[in-house]
Amino acid sequence: MIEELDMHLLDLVQNAYSSNSTHVEVEVICDPVADRLTMTVSDDGVGMDEKTLDNVRRGYYSSKPTESVGLGIPLLRESAQHCDGRFVIESQPGKGTTVTAEFRRSHIDLPPFGDLAASFLTIIVTAGARCVSITYRCDGSELKLDTADLSDLLGGVAFQHPEVIRFLKAYIAERVG
Repeated sequence: MIEELDMHLLDLVQNAYSSNSTHVEVEVICDPVADRLTMTVSDDGVGMDEKTLDNVRRGYYSSKPTESVGLGIPLLRESAQHCDGRFVIESQPGKGTTVTAEFRRSHIDLPPFGDLAASFLTIIVTAGARCVSITYRCDGSELKLDTADLSDLLGGVAFQHPEVIRFLKAYIAERVG
């Protein structure tokens, strides 16, 4: 079972990566005035037709290899709705998919973030040739990362290089807290 929000994000990003996407956007935004936490993952992958989307919403459906159970989306939806939030998944064949989960931050059952900084690092390091954008704003902390900008800055040095990982780990941790 997925018990921390960062694991839900990783699951959604893995889905995006598996969909042959070239661009993936990840947003985690806290709104203290509205008492909301919103997580969104969007991609430009193959997308899903309505029948496939219905199967995904129901659960126990996956286009991944056989070791996948297909419960990530239903578990995230249940968690968001249980925490007085909402869950939306939109997809169109050839245009990609957007998943949004919103939670009431003050809800007693709101799952913890887990190690969000490590999850953001994992998303960047495993991006491959994809352009990935991460936006995080919560409790006075802010992070904006884009792999295209990072690639330009690094001048061809791979994200997997130990020094790059060390730098990104510290940079992300400082901004995510």
